[in-house]
Order: sequence, then C-alpha cells, then structure tokens
Amino acid sequence: MGIGESILYALTKRLYLRNMGQSEEMTQALSSVDSYAGYRQECLGKILSAANQYGVELRNQDVLDLGCFDGAISQGYLNAGAASVIGIDIDEPAVRSAQKKFAGDRIEFRVSGTDSFPVDDNCIDTIVCYDVFEHVQFPEPILNECFRVLRPGGKLLIGTWGWYHPFAPHLWSTMPVPWAHVLFSERTLLRTCRRVYRSDWYRPNMHDFDSQGLRIPDKFTNESIPESYLNKFLIRDFEQAFRKSPLKYRIHSQRFSSKWAAWTKPLLKVPFLKEFFTAYIWVVLEKPAERSNARTPRRELAAV
Repeated sequence: MGIGESILYALTKRLYLRNMGQSEEMTQALSSVDSYAGYRQECLGKILSAANQYGVELRNQDVLDLGCFDGAISQGYLNAGAASVIGIDIDEPAVRSAQKKFAGDRIEFRVSGTDSFPVDDNCIDTIVCYDVFEHVQFPEPILNECFRVLRPGGKLLIGTWGWYHPFAPHLWSTMPVPWAHVLFSERTLLRTCRRVYRSDWYRPNMHDFDSQGLRIPDKFTNESIPESYLNKFLIRDFEQAFRKSPLKYRIHSQRFSSKWAAWTKPLLKVPFLKEFFTAYIWVVLEKPAERSNARTPRRELAAV
C-alpha cells in the first residue's frame, strides 16, 4: 500500500466513524435509507421543489423524463399533476422494469439512443433530466433533441454538478473525504474505496446490494473512473454546451446547506472558485416561443 493510499484511508476512517466536518448532503449519503422507494421519493421532492422555484411547470403538461431509469420518479410526475409522462432511457432492462411497474394510459416508457429520442417533434411541454447530465459524454446532440421534441415555449430542467464538486465521483458512501479525487490520483482513490468497502467498520447501504438483495462481494475494481460513466465536466464545460444549444438557458447555482458552508455563497460568483464550492446546479433551458405555431397535440412515440 502506497503512502497516499495509507493517508487517504486514515482520513476516510476518521471522517466515517466520527462523522465530523461533513455537509448535510454527505451526512444523508452516509445514512441508511429505509428503502429504494423512499430514496426515489426524496429525489422527487427535490425536483418538484426546484421546478416550483425556477418556474418550470409540470401540472397539466406533457412531460418527458429524460433518463427515467426504472420509472419511479416518472410516476411521481404523473402523481404531481402531469397530463402525461413519457420516460426514456438507454438502459433497456431498466425500461422494461418501468414498463412492468408503471406503464398505463397516461405514462409510457421507451428505450432511447444517446443522440436521438423515440419521440415526435413538438409534442412535449416539459423535460426533466435529474442526475443524468454528469454521465453524458456528448451533450450537444442531446440538447438538440430536446429542442426538437419541445413545443415552442417548452422548458427543460436539468439537475447536475461539476467535476470539482467535493464528492463528484459518486463514491459518497465509501469516500467522505471532500475533493479526494482532486487531491489524490484516481488509482489511489479507488483502491482506498475498495479497502474501505472490505473493512469491518463500513456500513453497507442500498447501493451495495444486487437485485436479489445480496451484498455485492467486491466493488471498485477499476484503476480509474471511465469517462463513459462520468464525463468529468466542470461547470464551465456545461455552460459552454448550453451556449451552443439552440435553447435559451439560465443556471441556478446552490451552495452547500451546512451552516459551516454559509461563507462560501459569494464564491459561487467567482469563475474558478465556484467549481469547488457549488453544491448543485439547476439549469432551466427554454425553447423560444413562436407566435405562428399553434400547440401541437401529443402524438404517439415514433417507432424504435
């Protein structure tokens, strides 16, 4: 074991066991979640709150859930008053699960490509994309497709974060050391996570179990985090992609909710520092309204 790995493991164990110096978000990530359904309900609450705060309408709208996974949140949009919901995802097994659990008269699911959606032109009022864009390697075709399927005046709500977020690599439960991926190599990071996962003081969480409820015997076997999983975009990279899009956009940055992080709010306006101290970004993109275009009725999905 190298010196870096030894140092990072000692820091991880100390923070994990004492649960000190962490944001509220990290504390929640380390806490046990009663059920997957409860976790998805918590995610839905954050989305609905952001939609309300930033003027993105869901009630009585035709909604597209971009990156719907197994459809649990898609169903939540319907429960929140959406007129109809279409969920799309590149994960075919997840879409099959969504169809089995939630498909109905006003909600449907389809397997999507990465650069084309199985959805007709101008048939969607609102698109929601939550915790997905950090995984998108090529955002330009995705944003172009969003423009195509939205009706004039329709909006896209994206929730994501940048690569210099203190916990960007999606390793919350095993790595409570903020900015560990910035301070240490990815090899050291993943080897430390592997050791933590095998430690007797580590508390397994819902992400550590397979579909049969059995704990996954080993994790973090890679030596680096592939960009096919996380694109490693900084906030400025997302901004550049949004500027190139035909959609109008506005970014809403959030600071960490911990009282210890209150002093960081002014830093969210400083280009370089905001990369490190932004807890989350909500982005609202809008397709310009066209007076001559009447509202297009919702149509059936295009054949896959």
